[in-house]
Amino acid sequence: MFYPLIIKLHIIFAGMWLINLAAYPILRSSVVHNKNKSGEKKFIHLYLTFANLFGMIGGLGILVTGMSMVTVNPSYGFFQFTANHWLATKQILMVILLIILGVIIIPTSKKVRAAIGSDFEKNEQLSDNVYNNLNKLFKWNAVINYIVLINFLLAITHNFLVK
Repeated sequence: MFYPLIIKLHIIFAGMWLINLAAYPILRSSVVHNKNKSGEKKFIHLYLTFANLFGMIGGLGILVTGMSMVTVNPSYGFFQFTANHWLATKQILMVILLIILGVIIIPTSKKVRAAIGSDFEKNEQLSDNVYNNLNKLFKWNAVINYIVLINFLLAITHNFLVK
């Protein structure tokens, strides 16, 4: 009874991450095309807010429900390389993803958010450092999106790979 609920929540949280994956190029393009234009800060703020909101909720949800599924289902285990290679791969990728988030994405996002401030109506020129940090975010968010896509593909194809 509890396990089907966990699976459904896991799928919903995965969907949030996939929405982030789909919206990423659109939001990135909006930021890039509005560089040095009026409203540039609003697009940067939207990009950061969307990525943070869907990334945090989806990521935390995936982490909690994934750990719950491994704990509840006796055929799964943490980093169990002998039985479920696909799951061990997903778990390793999740650890890599968490490291990237904690070491690169979150600190860089904080720097960009502090640099753009809260007054989006001011039309002041942003520094090269802000653009460098934005490019760093774009690059590492793309890496995260690839990891999410790989994890998603492992999840939906593992039944075909195992048999």
